[in-house]
Amino acid sequence: MGDEDTAAPADGSVLANGSVPADGSALAGSTVERPTPTLPVLIDACCAGGGVVLEAASILADRAPGLERRNWGFQSWSEHDAATWRELLNEADRRAELAKGRVARIVATDPSGDAVACARRILKAAGIADRVIFAQPDLDKISRKLMMPACCGGEPRGFVFLDTTETAISKMSRVLDLATSLHAGTCGADPVRAMLSTMPTVALTRDDLLIRTLGEPARSLRVMPNNEEAELAVFSAANGAITAGEGNAAAEDSMPAEDAVESSVAPSPATTLIDLGDGKPCPVLIPESEQFARRLRKVAKLRRKWAQREGVTCYRVYDADLPDYSAAIDLYEGSAATPGRWLVIAEYAAPREVDPSLAEARLLDILTLAPRILQVDPDNVFAKARIRSRGGSQYGKQAGGSNPGKGGKPRGGRGGSASNRPSQGAGSGTPSDIRTRRLPLIEEGGLTFAVNFNDYLDTGIFLDHRITRGLVREHARGKRFFLNLFAYTGTATCYAADAGVEETVTVDLSNTYLDWAERNMEQNGFVGPDHHYVRADVMSWIRDMRQTRNRWDLIFCDPPTFSNSSKMGRRTWDVQRDHVELLVGLSRLLSREGEAIFSCNLRTFRPDIEELARAGVVLTDITDETIPEDFARNKKIHHCYLVKRYTSEEAMRRVGMSEDAIRERTRELREASARKPADTKRFRR
Repeated sequence: MGDEDTAAPADGSVLANGSVPADGSALAGSTVERPTPTLPVLIDACCAGGGVVLEAASILADRAPGLERRNWGFQSWSEHDAATWRELLNEADRRAELAKGRVARIVATDPSGDAVACARRILKAAGIADRVIFAQPDLDKISRKLMMPACCGGEPRGFVFLDTTETAISKMSRVLDLATSLHAGTCGADPVRAMLSTMPTVALTRDDLLIRTLGEPARSLRVMPNNEEAELAVFSAANGAITAGEGNAAAEDSMPAEDAVESSVAPSPATTLIDLGDGKPCPVLIPESEQFARRLRKVAKLRRKWAQREGVTCYRVYDADLPDYSAAIDLYEGSAATPGRWLVIAEYAAPREVDPSLAEARLLDILTLAPRILQVDPDNVFAKARIRSRGGSQYGKQAGGSNPGKGGKPRGGRGGSASNRPSQGAGSGTPSDIRTRRLPLIEEGGLTFAVNFNDYLDTGIFLDHRITRGLVREHARGKRFFLNLFAYTGTATCYAADAGVEETVTVDLSNTYLDWAERNMEQNGFVGPDHHYVRADVMSWIRDMRQTRNRWDLIFCDPPTFSNSSKMGRRTWDVQRDHVELLVGLSRLLSREGEAIFSCNLRTFRPDIEELARAGVVLTDITDETIPEDFARNKKIHHCYLVKRYTSEEAMRRVGMSEDAIRERTRELREASARKPADTKRFRR
């Protein structure tokens, strides 16, 4: 759990020395043959990797660590005493056999299904899975699991433990809600809930969210699990059966003086309950969140009507309508094959002057309120992180699930200065994984696409390009050859194929995204040798293709803002710096009547119109035509242009350059060396 000096406060032994029965002194004393005055109960409400319940179950079962192991390195040592070793094993087996009669309730739960699965595997490998009961993260379900056999006798006594140090921010609102329910319990007729009201709550945390939520003072110890500072706080039971001070005093006595840093946490106001109109008041950390709730209810109603009218199933519901609640909320509805509703919530990075803890509390209120108002299962809510960097951002797989980090670290979403595009080479997971996994399917424009809410910072489809994809289909009608550069998951390729093009080429540097693109194509029935998927650095690939006779009637290009993928070698990519080279290159791949659609989402993007015109490339800005209504609050969500090739002279006239400049350019071209002869081979994969 941490350093040798500070592990004790985090694993339960310190708590056991106080009024909370957590270690062998409590667990070992409870047997069927000789009931004790109290029966130990442990509820691990954030079981994460299963460390706490593993320790508790091992103590209850009186099992020596490694008892199941049969081969040890020291058994080959020449001085090894096999007889003594057998005696030790027999003694350990005897103690474990005697402990089988011990009775306790160890209940584990977690809002993350992956965390529960991990805990189950660990307990099974240790051979003590039968000692722990797993429950859904719901008060009623946990209460049912706590029912004690009548033969046990005694009064159940224990505590609720929460380790929130590794909890994803998207799951935190569920943890706080569960903690509130477990801590309050009830003093009514239900004996199990009455028991809960006698149990204190112990939390290992790195922020004050639980203190703000439970709304009562606590005394705490500063600890260092995994060498990172945290606090172990003891909250008194709801009915006052145990005080925080009692548990803390005992804990302090058991720690070295230099490690037991006692702090008194000032009382915090209780959470505010707000009415959402469904008869169930919703707790929030900040009273002002009621204004956000009203706003979200209003815009959700308007957006729902618009979506039904337009036949849109995935759309942006809320886009930083209130400055203090600066987040984007996207709603996804599954197809008939995978029905369901999902929310993706991306908080825009707060200004530096905003208190990080206040920003985090607001985000948690958003995560609490949004699923209630939009009628989405809390398990289907995902918080996304946007890490800003100079020149934009690059995205790949998420580290640590959907946790955007704690206060102070920048978080953001589309519309900030950070890019929303994956960099070249991002998401280079196992290639076959994306092809075989069962993923939610969504529908758009009569097509079906796979989306992934868990593993990547983007879901697999950019909702702000809904109209742009429609333009691809419109411009692809009657065309023969289509090329998709920086293709991501190939959604534009699907639209072009749906328009009836004869051949498609999809280029990206990521194997994962190419597999995803091929899956999307197959999902819509577009298979066969005329659909090619090329893993390549786009800029290098364009240079190679310019030396061939391969030309395309329609090209779609949506590059990232910035990339420094190792797959690109020593090159980096910056859309502002490199767009002229890119657009000139792709213009040379157009057929005589061909055209390209170019998009980027760098807010400050400014195309070099004159330099492009000197190369015979003309851009027509169609951005306003491509911004969907649900993104209308942010007109700079992306830039979009039609790209056509002309002679340099005609291009320069079209953009209004002077005749002197045109004559100078004509002279330069006359003096330029002749082009190299081109290969005559058509493109093959």
